[in-house]
Amino acid sequence: VSTAIVTSLLAPAMARAAGKKLTGTIVVVNQKSDSITLVDLATREAYRHVKVVGAPHEAAVSPDGRTVVVTNYARPGDPQRWLSVIALPSGETTRTIDLAPYRKPHDVRWVDAERVVCTAEADSALLVVHVGTGAVERVIHTGNALSHMLALSTDRRRIYCSNMTAGSVSAFDFGTGVKLADIPTGKECEGVGVSPDGRWVVAGNRAEDTISIIDAESLKVVARVASPGFPYRVQFTPDGKYALVPHAQSGALVLLDVAKRKVARVIALRGTGVPDPSTAGVFPHPDGRHAFVTVRNDDSVLVLDLETGETLARVAAQSSPDGVTWSPIGR
Repeated sequence: VSTAIVTSLLAPAMARAAGKKLTGTIVVVNQKSDSITLVDLATREAYRHVKVVGAPHEAAVSPDGRTVVVTNYARPGDPQRWLSVIALPSGETTRTIDLAPYRKPHDVRWVDAERVVCTAEADSALLVVHVGTGAVERVIHTGNALSHMLALSTDRRRIYCSNMTAGSVSAFDFGTGVKLADIPTGKECEGVGVSPDGRWVVAGNRAEDTISIIDAESLKVVARVASPGFPYRVQFTPDGKYALVPHAQSGALVLLDVAKRKVARVIALRGTGVPDPSTAGVFPHPDGRHAFVTVRNDDSVLVLDLETGETLARVAAQSSPDGVTWSPIGR
């Protein structure tokens, strides 16, 4: 499908979206091109591709929106050990943090204005890192292989990680680093998210096509919902009603109603230019209505309307986009 045809298909939806005045910067992490793409949301323009160390997978934007930290993860046989620190909206690299001896940082979250927490997958650890100095200030050992994704509660009291080998989620007291539980969820648990009120944790079990809902008080699975298509990531809408779960093999974004413990909506991705889009990362806009989704085999990021299910825009990124995030700071 040509770019012209894709643009033509999206034109009516983009026109309807014009009045919504979405602004800020979308940050797309491109695994195979060793880069991030910065997108001006107001104009839907990819205005800069920024090189990073190598094999990046995830990114997180600072509380003030002016810095993004990118994890440089791994290629086969080549574990990375760096975080790239990049200014927004300019895209200038301000620091490269060497985490040695820790390897394979994958997911990352901001703890406060100065620190992030990231996984060190090869060392079964979570690292608290001072972004300004580059120092690893604290290490939390997970006791599990392939601790891959993170979820940090809004109040910073709890942190959760997914463990792909064990098919579980580990819960920790973030203040003390004490492990509270290893919670079996399902085969190859990868995506994990915690609701804004801290009440629920949702995990995607990609090898068995299920989504687990965990009660954060009892640390028990209270529901396992069938969801075919390789549930890959988890992010909550700002109101906590839905867990957004991209499915990498079905070309869809699933909206899981956590309170009702069922799939509320399946949004098929449109206008991508490939017949079977492989959905990867997702990030919700603060307005609760829109979300950004990367499509790995289309080298693109989509802007979706969660209420109508429409694809409002497609923006070309670089090779194999995965993680995605957003800053309120525009170009």
